[in-house]
Amino acid sequence: MSKDPRADLKRWLASPAVAFLVIGALLFGLQALLSERGAGGDSSRIEVTETEIGLLTDYFTRQWNRPPTEDQLRGLVDDHVRREVLYREALALGLDRGDEVIRRRMVQKFEFLTEDLAGQLQPPDAALQTYFEENRERYRYPELRSFTHVYFNVDERGDAVFAEAESVLADLRASPDAGAKASELGDPFMLARHYRAVSPQEASRLFGGRFADALFELEPGEWQGPVASGYGLHLVLVTDVEGSSMPELNDVIGPVLTDYQREVRERAQEEILASLMERYVVEIDEASILSRSLQR
Repeated sequence: MSKDPRADLKRWLASPAVAFLVIGALLFGLQALLSERGAGGDSSRIEVTETEIGLLTDYFTRQWNRPPTEDQLRGLVDDHVRREVLYREALALGLDRGDEVIRRRMVQKFEFLTEDLAGQLQPPDAALQTYFEENRERYRYPELRSFTHVYFNVDERGDAVFAEAESVLADLRASPDAGAKASELGDPFMLARHYRAVSPQEASRLFGGRFADALFELEPGEWQGPVASGYGLHLVLVTDVEGSSMPELNDVIGPVLTDYQREVRERAQEEILASLMERYVVEIDEASILSRSLQR
């Protein structure tokens, strides 16, 4: 504990752990509320509250970009009551038991509930700044390279392709103005001959991983190669290099917020599941698992 309680509080509020604890508390509070209603309420009584009517209204508004009319809202409420009656009767008959589709759907709904709470949680600026500082390298701008290349078609040139590429490479290095004629050398290429500010990911997407790895190892300012790609062989001239750099939070606020909320959501789900698991005694027929594994 530091000498400044306010600083300690600020760091505590900025922690992602606090966020998933808040979500956990909300979920457990909701669960307790539903448990109370299920235990002490009248199973034959259906009460459509102001909150539920508000949810029906919001759903309609999001779908149609306008609020429902009174008749439409009453129709929504009637449909809600009808579905609630059928749902309760289905539960009373045990129709939810033994149905894998229903089990999966209920699990998804529980997970969606956690995700919705995490999505609605707007972290304070201090939390995002702390998260960004702890994960800075994830958001680093990559090195960018501009280059020109001469392409050689392996299928058309056959075994002579390497010797011919080496010969053109020697000419390019020997003649100061040979680079101006580079587009006339080699074979026709389906993509561009010149590229500007290409990242490793983009180079890999365009030419393949082997080419991208080699490209970012080449020294700039001199023709080099041949470098292999998924298309064939290339002589490459790196014309410009922009080193990697670290952005400020405001420059990458979107990805940082998305990653922060995803981490909060995942940690909340793990913590909630761990707490729920403590309420159950799990018995697994290990002999059955072993016997079935041996049969494969």
